[in-house]
Amino acid sequence: EIRCSYCYDYTYMSNSFFFSLSAEPVDVLKALEFHNLPEGVSRTSGFCTNRRDSKGSDVAYRVSKTAQLSAPTKQLYPGGDFPEDFSILMTVKPKKGIQSFLLSVYNEQGIQQVGVEVGRSPVFLFEDQNGKPAPEDYPLFRTVNIADGKWHRVAISVEKKSVTMIVDCNKKYTKPLERSDRTVVDINGITVFGTRILDEEVFEVKICAEQMELSDFVLSEMCNENQNVWGWLFLVYFFWPKLPNLPVVPSRVCTSEGRYFPFEGEFHR
Repeated sequence: EIRCSYCYDYTYMSNSFFFSLSAEPVDVLKALEFHNLPEGVSRTSGFCTNRRDSKGSDVAYRVSKTAQLSAPTKQLYPGGDFPEDFSILMTVKPKKGIQSFLLSVYNEQGIQQVGVEVGRSPVFLFEDQNGKPAPEDYPLFRTVNIADGKWHRVAISVEKKSVTMIVDCNKKYTKPLERSDRTVVDINGITVFGTRILDEEVFEVKICAEQMELSDFVLSEMCNENQNVWGWLFLVYFFWPKLPNLPVVPSRVCTSEGRYFPFEGEFHR
């Protein structure tokens, strides 16, 4: 079992975690010291006020626009080389109509290498050591709108020269990623959470903590509605081995019926 796998009960978005085939997971919230309540971060109650398997309500953190959350990438990803192929999992509820960056990874020169922009038309930003792909070739998911005021489960899988986005387990979109054959992401820079350098748009977010068991389930099992409500690993955990052989976290939605939750309001795993 692991503690502090955070679910998001936020006004805008979710949270993150790094994982590679050879490295231990790193809790980004812990690395950014959410528990110390830095400026712009406050503790609040989470989604479930009366969870069946625990006492009291979930703990949540609200991140406001005044928060400045960043850390050296080496601190977040101490495993050495950044993996060429990786996946990102998140459970998000962006403010309706917003378009803003969830997480940005910069190199030592301040160039953004990896970024996830969520909103009306999500964008996956990636720039390798050779400057590929060009900004006009960044994968843009025009037909995907996750800034509709509802909760969404999103997986982004980067493998070779393509990036795949899976939304709510049943919508799959694949775009080309015109990067170099062997890419290098510099980990000597910084990682910024909830925005990117010089951006005016900033996410506000709540993140709730709970206890859960970690098991190995492939993505297809997690998304199977016949399973008793498996939840995503809420973007407290960020980089994983590439899909589809993806370790995920089984959890139950906070309802007595134990059925698939439509993400109309709060979300709990």
